[in-house]
Amino acid sequence: MPPAQLHLISPEQILEFVRAAPLHDALTDIAGLADAEFTVEAPREPLPPGTPGAPGSPGLPIRYAGRPLGTMHRRGNGDSPSLDQAARAMTCLLEHVLDREMAVADLAGAMMISYEELNLLYSLLPKIASNVYPAEIGEVLVAETARTLSCQRVSLLVFDESGRNLKVLASHGLPPHARDVTIPIASSIAGRALTADDLLIVDDIATRPDLAAISQGRYESASFAVVRVPLRARGQAVGVLTATERTHADEFTARDCKLLDGLSAMGASALMNCRLHTAVANQMMCTIKALASAVDAKDQYTHDHSARVAQLCVATARELGITDAGTCREVELAGLLHDIGKIGIPDDILSKSQPLTSREYTVVKTHTDIGARIVENVPGLEPVAEGIRHHHERYDGLGYPSGLVGDAIPLTARLIAVADVYDSLTSNRPYRQATGVEHALQEIAKSRGTQMDPTIIDALTAVVTRE
Repeated sequence: MPPAQLHLISPEQILEFVRAAPLHDALTDIAGLADAEFTVEAPREPLPPGTPGAPGSPGLPIRYAGRPLGTMHRRGNGDSPSLDQAARAMTCLLEHVLDREMAVADLAGAMMISYEELNLLYSLLPKIASNVYPAEIGEVLVAETARTLSCQRVSLLVFDESGRNLKVLASHGLPPHARDVTIPIASSIAGRALTADDLLIVDDIATRPDLAAISQGRYESASFAVVRVPLRARGQAVGVLTATERTHADEFTARDCKLLDGLSAMGASALMNCRLHTAVANQMMCTIKALASAVDAKDQYTHDHSARVAQLCVATARELGITDAGTCREVELAGLLHDIGKIGIPDDILSKSQPLTSREYTVVKTHTDIGARIVENVPGLEPVAEGIRHHHERYDGLGYPSGLVGDAIPLTARLIAVADVYDSLTSNRPYRQATGVEHALQEIAKSRGTQMDPTIIDALTAVVTRE
């Protein structure tokens, strides 16, 4: 007759605790009191009917926090009282020990989630906290979300100009045509998440026909996971972060939710700061344009000259491959303010229709230093001031005020030098009429390598010819 057995069926993770001494020794001793062996086994998939642990098979359940951790089964020698008592004692001991071990494991898991969340946010903080460009913040968010959640498609949606639709600010894994799609808030999953103001997680959208019916995406399968979280800061909606098509079939976990909450909170705050920065920057730009117009208004022949120079400088910079928003903004500001120092030059000199005397020309040349001193007192505009100070330098070193040569002249100043001459040639002046575009470009070409930077001449020529 085979010996009696007290057989534990439990997941491998739990059996790691059970196999360790002294717990395994204690369970073996309890089984020995009933003349039984103690054996363990991980559940097989699927379990044949009648197998201990299969649905309907007898066994004492072992639970932690209401969820099953395994079953204890009795084999052989009938249902003797001693075997039954040993089984119950072992079940009670296992629940007691596993309650402690699982509680520690859960706490460790929660601490790990918190650690990962803090570590993630700490690593992202330098990238987005001080960033004032929404598109760059969006790219960081979607890239980190794709990595963290192992999703093939991630997008950050923000409001369009109407406020009734969402548009893609940044994306990962989206086809090119999807980046230009306008998504109505009133009839989309993203809009549902935004209006509900809550994290929306669906492990299989096929189980949610109400959401599948308003899905705006195009997917190879009708069954896919999707998670959407609204971005809100200071009580205002900023956008929606969406992730779909996980690279594995696992469901979204509590860890995923925590990390996503942290990402969305940081992203929303950064994007809100961008809004405020943009509002301040726009206000500053309006003030600067007003100052530039005030200087231009001193001379009827230079009306809107500064604005045209600024536009041409930015276009030329982009032709050179300069796309950084901060650099382009500095170029624009320097172009707008390049003649701000003329506010300190007497009107009779500025508007004189006859050639200037040597003394008058010396006075006019001071406008570069006057303008630079005005602007450099504004924090953050020091590079702009340098562009203003040196926009009358010559590429061959014969310019003023410092006689800089070649690339020693700030790029912004070299851009202004070419754009300033072009606009002057194509605008009426007290001493001459405007010339045509082709003739102006020919005149500028004569100054290659002497007065002006040849590379910038080529870029401006390309811009003017194309436009």
